[in-house]
Amino acid sequence: MIGELLLMILGFFLLWKGSDLTVDASKNLATKFGISHAVIGLTLVSVGTSLPEIFTNVYTGLRVNAGAEVSGIAVGMILGSQISQITFILGAAALVGIMYASEFTFKRDVPMMFVAIAMFFMVGLDGQVTRVEGVMLITIYLVYLFLINKQDHVAGNIKNEMKNGNHKEISTSKQAGMAIVGLVILIIGGIFVVDNAEILAGEFGVSNTLIGILVIGPGAALPELSVAVSGMKKEAEGISLGALIGSNITDPLLSFGAGVVVAGYAFDQNLLWFDIPYWTMATAIAVTLMWPGKRIGRLKITGVILISLFLVYAALKLMML
Repeated sequence: MIGELLLMILGFFLLWKGSDLTVDASKNLATKFGISHAVIGLTLVSVGTSLPEIFTNVYTGLRVNAGAEVSGIAVGMILGSQISQITFILGAAALVGIMYASEFTFKRDVPMMFVAIAMFFMVGLDGQVTRVEGVMLITIYLVYLFLINKQDHVAGNIKNEMKNGNHKEISTSKQAGMAIVGLVILIIGGIFVVDNAEILAGEFGVSNTLIGILVIGPGAALPELSVAVSGMKKEAEGISLGALIGSNITDPLLSFGAGVVVAGYAFDQNLLWFDIPYWTMATAIAVTLMWPGKRIGRLKITGVILISLFLVYAALKLMML
């Protein structure tokens, strides 16, 4: 048990260092290519910090194919990760600094968060998520990325910079290398934390779904926590908020879909009537606190409210044992 605990601590350290590298490199790349911090957070950083969820889902799918009954880990992890991000992590970031969500974010990205929740609910309605439904989830995510590229002219900005070289002082290869190294460190740290937390939690004899919700999910969300707090400290609030919103779109669609494509999952239908509604309610509260014209974190009570939502959820789940 001591060995697993030490590896978890090492994982936390790696998450911290990896997030620093990722935020710095992403901020420099955004400047070089004329891309907003919010878009970088919604795309590059959100996918990067979701790699622990993607990796764990694919690995879980492989184990399901091998005959292991571990679908609950993947389903619970998505729920635990998303509820942690929209409550505890957003609340922690609000205590560190101030974030502002533009009206455009509310027109495109915030509705997409609720679409992701709705799709996660729908595929679980019959208690079994199929490979076809996994492909559907990934397709919806790719359409969303296409809209971001079209509306924010991401490809055009990159092409223009590559042609004209307006920011020659910023090396693309160096910053991309730093981002990749940071993301690799994040993945390794996430694996250390999640795998060893799973071992420790398993010794208490609780269900795979509960392990996913209360241990692996929050553990897999640690990269988002590290990036969110680092972004606030480095005056890259757009990256922080974009990464959190983006992860709440990426994980239910891309991360979960990737695992389902590998192997269909069984879906505990009890989650449909408590956990997903709580996730929806928490998201609605968070969205209200960041409504255009408001600045989440200006009043620190907003951070306390969001963190309290996570603590209430965790307490209710433990009471249900």
